[in-house]
Amino acid sequence: MTSALAVLATTRRTLADAGVDSPQADARTLMCAVLGIEATQLPLVDHLTDVQESQLNEMVNHRIQGTPVQHITSTAHFRTVSVQVGPGVFIPRPETEALAGWAIDQVRTQPRRVVELCAGSGALSLAIHAESCPAAQWAVELSTKAFTYLEKNLVGTPIVPVLGDMSQALAELEGTIDLVVANPPYVPTTIRKTLTPEVLADPDLALFAGEDGYKVFPLVAHSAARLLAPGGVVGCEHGDGQERIVTTIFTEAGFTSLASHKDLTGRPRFITAMKPNMQ
Repeated sequence: MTSALAVLATTRRTLADAGVDSPQADARTLMCAVLGIEATQLPLVDHLTDVQESQLNEMVNHRIQGTPVQHITSTAHFRTVSVQVGPGVFIPRPETEALAGWAIDQVRTQPRRVVELCAGSGALSLAIHAESCPAAQWAVELSTKAFTYLEKNLVGTPIVPVLGDMSQALAELEGTIDLVVANPPYVPTTIRKTLTPEVLADPDLALFAGEDGYKVFPLVAHSAARLLAPGGVVGCEHGDGQERIVTTIFTEAGFTSLASHKDLTGRPRFITAMKPNMQ
């Protein structure tokens, strides 16, 4: 058996020497996964067994080879929730937590009927449910592989998973939804070669949106316009430098009260808009 602190330090150095971006955080995450504990419990662990060290070394090797730490542990954390992830589903990112926070604020003011488009793992829907009190929720996902994770993650919640194309899904709810949120694919295919293996571990369907990255935004805008009741609002994430064109797309779809919002790093990250009331 080896001292837990010594193993943690060695793991961090190994990851750092291999060029992993967040060696300290990844070392802690992997060790916690091996031990089956929360990070706050790490100081209470004296030693790792030989078997545990072997398991940790195997995980570290996968991480060095570019496997996302979330795929290694099968878990991703997002705000106050955790979701199961793996090959075939998009790993939720911290920048999307700003969109979640905006949506949660909308629901806290009054109960709302909420739809998430491009739901993936369902992390966004789960965070909204956990931190507010929606009147009802639906999560729409096109990919059958991602939908498998979505169903698992929504078990035990009132959120309804929906497999299908967002442009046609939930036809029975058209004009009745109060809030639509979406984190659609928005990466241009032209920059594929510049992306790291870790980023490319996400499925193409959830990552890329044509040569310019704008292919899916009109679908989100028109789907939101179809689903929302007059006065309903939509929040849609976008990539760096896409704010102006995405705003135009939603304006052309008939939305008003367009506003730009920044993520936790201070970069423009999502827009919000309102479906106008009928005159």
